[in-house]
Amino acid sequence: MPSSKSNINVHQTILVDAGINEVWKALAEDFDKIGEWSSGVNHSEGFGEPVNGSLCGERACKINAPGFSNAKERITVYDKNSYMLSYDLYEGVPSFVKSAEITWMLMPIKEKTQMRVVSKMRATGLLGFLMRGFMRSSTKNALRSMCEELAYYIENNKPHPKKMKAIEKFNKKKK
Repeated sequence: MPSSKSNINVHQTILVDAGINEVWKALAEDFDKIGEWSSGVNHSEGFGEPVNGSLCGERACKINAPGFSNAKERITVYDKNSYMLSYDLYEGVPSFVKSAEITWMLMPIKEKTQMRVVSKMRATGLLGFLMRGFMRSSTKNALRSMCEELAYYIENNKPHPKKMKAIEKFNKKKK
């Protein structure tokens, strides 16, 4: 579980040209399918006991980001009534990151949806202290990219061009 004493806090907000239920489906109901739209994830699959109506309680991701290895995430909040999804990144983070939690909140704005994501991490030790600025910056970039790519995926019913490039690069590495 993440510590309440996070020392790397980052957030992003984006307006998606789609209804809240469509956004909720792509983000939360299809929690295990992040690998279909995020350029930072080469592959994903769900497992574990469902949480409050989710299809799975955890997901495993093959990450495409420096410093991170294959990750595992566990849903801690799955609330369709308030359109909130939170999960802990419990495996695959750098050793100096002691906790990492991501929370997504959706809010309807006319026919569109405001999507806000908040990342809270706790970095410890000398390396954690030295890496905080870098981690804050790289997390902000990752969240911005995730928001843009998810919005594009929902609005266009296909992966973002960045995801298509990541797929091409991943497939070349496999050969």
